[in-house]
Amino acid sequence: MKKVSKLGSVEQTFIRDVVGTQTTIVQLAKKYGVSRQSIYVFIQQKGIKRLKREHIEKCSICQDLIRIAKKPHSDFLSSQTIREQLGLGRVGIAHHIRILRSKGLVSQKFGRLRSRRAERAYQIYFKKRLPVRMIGKHVGLRNFWSIIKRHRDLGWDVPAPLFTYNSRDRRKSAAKRVKRKGAE
Repeated sequence: MKKVSKLGSVEQTFIRDVVGTQTTIVQLAKKYGVSRQSIYVFIQQKGIKRLKREHIEKCSICQDLIRIAKKPHSDFLSSQTIREQLGLGRVGIAHHIRILRSKGLVSQKFGRLRSRRAERAYQIYFKKRLPVRMIGKHVGLRNFWSIIKRHRDLGWDVPAPLFTYNSRDRRKSAAKRVKRKGAE
């Protein structure tokens, strides 16, 4: 009989911990020495409604990600740059970005760019009036134009280049090349 009363008291304290606090299931599992799955099954069997964790409001990483995402052209930041701006090093931010995307607080494209070269090329593309081919050569990309086209096809908001090709520009660049060859 004493064992039953002990289980009853443990069950009551456990229910208070589950309902009254925002303690995670992982923390509860460690505290009571059981698996996460058993805690989840217990909660489901008892029909316990847990308090929702307000992750986004309390999480400093999420708040910083929202701040970064509000800047212009933030979709064209690589995930490595985002981690560096937050000062996190190798810590994974994918979970936080996924939560923010699901809530609609950041763009679906935010944090998806993987190439630092493409990021650098886009920074030049948005700020300077240079031909796309020259931008690609500058950052070490063979065909930056194909990257732009692929991102446009995927629905990224890539604006038109600041530099537009016309015959006068081509003639000037051809004259420069001839001048350089003659000087050598």
